[in-house]
Amino acid sequence: MNELNTAIYSKLQSTSAIRSLLAGTTAIYHLQAPEGQAYPYVVFNVQAGGDENITPRRTKDLRVWVRAYAAGANGAAQAGSIDAQVDTALHLVPLTVSGWTNFWLARVQDIELVENEPSGRQVHTCGGVYRIRIEDT
Repeated sequence: MNELNTAIYSKLQSTSAIRSLLAGTTAIYHLQAPEGQAYPYVVFNVQAGGDENITPRRTKDLRVWVRAYAAGANGAAQAGSIDAQVDTALHLVPLTVSGWTNFWLARVQDIELVENEPSGRQVHTCGGVYRIRIEDT
């Protein structure tokens, strides 16, 4: 769903509090950050969901995972701060999706992870799964 991906990217990129925590960059990516991307950054993707098929109108009920990545001694706190701003930007806030009406957007799950790079440096992930329900206009 290119329209949904564009809407999520635009919402996150246009939120100044998120941009400021990403050092003013547009380090927001769909599916995966580029190899070698400096931390911190945000990644989002559809995790599950699809057509509801309960009315003649096309409606989708999707789960989108949005997460912040940060590394180093303050990585957990930094990823958490970014996630808090993402939550403010998305939870129960209307999303403009071209060709669709967004009638529900809410955070439904929190996820925190930590991984170790080959060098031993910890990379922290903090984010949430958002339920997005949209109807074809």
